[in-house]
Amino acid sequence: MPSQPNLLENAAMSKPALDLTQPAPKPQSLEEAQQLIELLWQLLADLSRRQSELEEQLATTSENSSQPPSQDSPKQRAERLSKKPSGRMKGAQAGHEKYERALLDESEVDRIERYYPPSHCACGGQVVMDGYRRHQVFDVPEVRYHVVEHRCYQGRCAACKARQNAALPDDVPRGQMGPGLIAWISLLNSQYHLSLRQIESLLAEQWQLTFSLGAISEAQAPVVGWLPPVYQQIGDQVRSAGLAHTQRAQAPMKPVISVARVAIGCGR
Repeated sequence: MPSQPNLLENAAMSKPALDLTQPAPKPQSLEEAQQLIELLWQLLADLSRRQSELEEQLATTSENSSQPPSQDSPKQRAERLSKKPSGRMKGAQAGHEKYERALLDESEVDRIERYYPPSHCACGGQVVMDGYRRHQVFDVPEVRYHVVEHRCYQGRCAACKARQNAALPDDVPRGQMGPGLIAWISLLNSQYHLSLRQIESLLAEQWQLTFSLGAISEAQAPVVGWLPPVYQQIGDQVRSAGLAHTQRAQAPMKPVISVARVAIGCGR
């Protein structure tokens, strides 16, 4: 049987353990008894915590968590299958308030297609129109990239023979990507966390645009130059507001990317 001091030394361990195959220890002093009580109390706390964890695992099913039904225990599956049907029909119940998308005003509709019933009824009588039912279908337009070619003409002076070359206006991008495409790439990369390779694939599949990974990466550099005026505008609005507060992001992100999202949202 292990000696009494060795048994009580377990009280100082992070995970105390007792040899339950041996007789119960007999403290020789009040101090040893207190040490044994602390040891047993810690073991009881660990067992209670472990029991709570196991009970929670046993109570977790596919019906009260994101656990797939295939991971339910045989007992849980049997209970799920043995449930009696409520007798109610699937879907919204009687008296449920109907929610649906509001129809757009006729002035906001791009095209109106009109359909008419037969001019005469089966009985031979003429059908007189007295109203119509509105049905609107929302869809995205066919996507195609827009290309603008800028031609800089050049010539020679008829008198002195000096060359004269036209220059691009300041608002014309020097690269092959316009501000709309650059903003879209920055939005996909920062807000929606798409990788450069995913953006490359999306541009090719959706718009038939083929740009290299390097070009897509470098395209986001001009966004930094667009930020100061937008940042200043946001600051002016916050300082002039009656109440200002901030919300801490759940995950750290680069300040440039954070303000880039604002810039894109402002139509930069």
